[in-house]
Amino acid sequence: MDVSNVWDWSFFWDSFGFILRLVASFLMIVVAIIAVGMLLKVVINAIRESRS
Repeated sequence: MDVSNVWDWSFFWDSFGFILRLVASFLMIVVAIIAVGMLLKVVINAIRESRS
């Protein structure tokens, strides 16, 4: 039984690429916010350690 034609892989990859391009900019905004938050946490902890 040949099931290779059940899935249209070119359509799947085209749709996946379109969704990835659409979401990538918003995902990068979220990653940037998390990275800035982690950086601020490190800086605040360093300042607290230097004062004590």
